[in-house]
Amino acid sequence: MNAIKAILVEDEIAAGKNLIDLLYLENTEIEIVEILDSVKSAIRYFRKNRDFDLVFMDVHLGDGICFEIFEKIELNTPIIFTTAYDQYAIETFKVNSLYYLLKPIRKKELIHAITKFKKNTYNGVQKEFDLLLENLKAKRKKYHSTLLIPNRGDIIPVKVKNFAFFYIKTGIVRGITFSQESFTFDKKIQELEKELDPESFYRVNRQFIINRDAVDKINYPFYGKIKVTVTPEIDDSIIISKAKAKDFKNWLMSN
Repeated sequence: MNAIKAILVEDEIAAGKNLIDLLYLENTEIEIVEILDSVKSAIRYFRKNRDFDLVFMDVHLGDGICFEIFEKIELNTPIIFTTAYDQYAIETFKVNSLYYLLKPIRKKELIHAITKFKKNTYNGVQKEFDLLLENLKAKRKKYHSTLLIPNRGDIIPVKVKNFAFFYIKTGIVRGITFSQESFTFDKKIQELEKELDPESFYRVNRQFIINRDAVDKINYPFYGKIKVTVTPEIDDSIIISKAKAKDFKNWLMSN
């Protein structure tokens, strides 16, 4: 059986090596024939070359978002996106039958995506992409602008934009406002995350969701990881993993 020719669009050397190693170790019959590290290089390559069967594509590249590629060319080839996107986007990928892998890429998810690719004859990537954009726009309109918070038998309405961050500690989810008010929520932090506009709030790790306007500074205490300082201050350290650091910085610069 001939090898499946694949293109890798990825600007992180470590992430690219991890994917290539997994493809080899799992004997997937997939051969990476070209590695592209930017939106610009991808557009240039895809305009001239179509001798491949599959594309692995990181959402965030050094010079922009991968979706900019589709504004310049039409690519009717199966694509497996690698992404640290928010949950609403992941759900949209599923609905539209587009493949995705959440970073850091795990063996089980990779094999599942490749199995789907091998079982399906995939056409109309551009149509699916257009539908994806429509759904993303529709989703953005549904986020709450106010949260209703139970408090001693009453319901207190608080504007979402007033919250600097949300976090979970000892099993309790709390929200801290810019004026340093503290509110307790009777829901899981992942449920709360789905109610917040990802343009304004980012799930930095399992413990924290932060408002972009609360970010005071970032530094690098460990190799590749990010430490975020927020206002108002909090005693707990807010650490972002190396795998998520790039996506966080892109999010922070995006608006």
